[in-house]
Amino acid sequence: MTELSLPASMPCYVYRSKKNREMYLYLPEKDQLDHVPESLIKLIGEIEFSFEFTLDTKRKLLRYESSEVMRNLQDNGFFLQMPPNGYKSDNDGELNANLQGF
Repeated sequence: MTELSLPASMPCYVYRSKKNREMYLYLPEKDQLDHVPESLIKLIGEIEFSFEFTLDTKRKLLRYESSEVMRNLQDNGFFLQMPPNGYKSDNDGELNANLQGF
């Protein structure tokens, strides 16, 4: 899929993981977790709504290209933003190992 096939803009709803610092789940529709695999929800833990914004290909994001996030929202129904320096918790490495395949 090319950037040309992406919509001009789309709503984006961002949820913060309460368990994993700096991990965020982006959704194209508020509170619609239907496309997020249950196993992924269990790994990232409880989430809470953080904020919403309109995403377009010209918008600058800190860690990802906006077109990459839009493509994932469109194709998969979600986008997972990982912490910048990898995952750290009491179960260090568990999430990274289990995210293989998502």
